[in-house]
Amino acid sequence: MIRLTGVTYRYRRGPVVLQNFTAEFPPGITVILGPNGSGKTTLLKITAGILKPQSGTVEVMGRPPDELRGKIAYIPQTGGLYPWMTVRENIALPLKLQRRSNPEREVESVAESLGISHLLDRYPKEISGGEQQKTLIARALASGAEVWLLDEPLSMIDIDYRREIIQLLKKAGKSMVVITHNVQDAVDLGGYIYIVKGPPLQLVATAAPGQYTDAERLAETARKAFKS
Repeated sequence: MIRLTGVTYRYRRGPVVLQNFTAEFPPGITVILGPNGSGKTTLLKITAGILKPQSGTVEVMGRPPDELRGKIAYIPQTGGLYPWMTVRENIALPLKLQRRSNPEREVESVAESLGISHLLDRYPKEISGGEQQKTLIARALASGAEVWLLDEPLSMIDIDYRREIIQLLKKAGKSMVVITHNVQDAVDLGGYIYIVKGPPLQLVATAAPGQYTDAERLAETARKAFKS
């Protein structure tokens, strides 16, 4: 369970992005659907503990996010891999920080399970967008993080990798918050759907898993919610 209560955040010399924002995200997959620029990424960074709100509280599994080092995996839309490190080194990084006894074996095991063993000695610039997303998922899996926070994970990959990434996320068995502006992504991920608008970010509608199996119906619901 992720709980945000009365959260307000404003960038220096910028607009108020969240104002007294309150929401609860249940275990499983939660998709936050809303237009670009509405404040979704800021919300995700606050949940991850990367940004500190000016007021309000954030709890992940009943604790502040800064007390959960290693338990939360934040996967940004871009720039999530260190360009000077190989795929192998990128995946191994959290394992070394956790001082695991045999990180190399764990890296090879998770890479094999995701079908990216052949990429381990390449650098991020040498692999596709879909392969980069699989590398980020491999790192999250290897880290043992219990909560994943993903920023537009499907926005920069082709259709074949898109299907594969969706299946990997569903099979991971983790609690996730996934933000997207794409209605089809929200439907295909199949979790709880929270429709938002902003800034400041506002929750305008919710849907239970399986409530929407058609992107057109969800898009119509979102359009009506944005007008409310």
